[in-house]
Amino acid sequence: MPINSDRNYGQILTASVARRSGDVQNIVYNSTPLTAILKDMGKIKQKRAGGPELRVPIQFDKLAAQWFTGYDKLEITPKELLNSAVFNWSRCVGMFSLTGTELLYNSGEEEAIDLMEVYMDAAEQSVKEAFEEGMVGDGTADGGRQMIGFGAAVPIVTNTGIYGGIDRSSVADWRTSTFDIPAGDVSGYTTWDSTTARAIIEKITLQRSRGGRYPDLIIADANSYAAISAAFVAHQRLASERLARLGFTGMTIITPAGPVDVMAAGGIGNVMPADTFFGIDTKGAAIYTFPGQEFVPFHPGDGMRPINQDAVAQGVVWTGQFVLENPLFTYRAITA
Repeated sequence: MPINSDRNYGQILTASVARRSGDVQNIVYNSTPLTAILKDMGKIKQKRAGGPELRVPIQFDKLAAQWFTGYDKLEITPKELLNSAVFNWSRCVGMFSLTGTELLYNSGEEEAIDLMEVYMDAAEQSVKEAFEEGMVGDGTADGGRQMIGFGAAVPIVTNTGIYGGIDRSSVADWRTSTFDIPAGDVSGYTTWDSTTARAIIEKITLQRSRGGRYPDLIIADANSYAAISAAFVAHQRLASERLARLGFTGMTIITPAGPVDVMAAGGIGNVMPADTFFGIDTKGAAIYTFPGQEFVPFHPGDGMRPINQDAVAQGVVWTGQFVLENPLFTYRAITA
């Protein structure tokens, strides 16, 4: 029996995917602490124009201020301030297919909708898990097609490698920082526990701050988070307005540079590096999405139909990239 003997099946499939694409977007973006905060800050940006590359203008140098009096000569030497970081677009899709036989045995409209819901749930979950892995990955998975996550954006060795087409060995302001606490990278401390966690965070945050910019968000694995949590008694716990909007999913530390929200990354299938936390300048981070590719149906119309099979294939696709637009204030800390 040809799958298109009843056009309603194809229309139900198309409508189900289109309707659920917005739900998938919310579920995926809310699945990690950083993406939830970037969404809350309006830092998930759709690029207005497409093209084979994502180009993000960055300021990699600054103008020098000068004190002067009388006939002093003013410094007007031209200086290049802007350049572009260049990234490849990363694409992720959750695909599924249905045979004419499956649709035949779910011939009623309600049964067909239920069948689509099952497959859409599976597609949604697969995209969500791939996105979570990509956020902490280094972009090398699947032959280099994975999104460039913390693994490459906030590497352990900070003064080597290319990020966004810019060589970190030659551009110091394009580097993040790494603090290996047991190795003594934070002066005065070699252990990470409830008695040292808060002092270490305060020291690193102040060190990595300038002109009102600092790492205002910490994402910690379960081990590192436990020490931070134990450093507070219940009545000392604070939560910022941002955390309140996100459902009080963390706590806030007041540092000399400003308040820092602390959130844990964990749970079943968690891919966060063990004994690690990331300090992130959220003003300098963003997710860029390709026009018309933000969790939308992969195939147009009623899906893709092979010419020699009674089947239909469809999926949910996302095209974009995670970008540290200003890496200078972001760091990685190793706690054990």
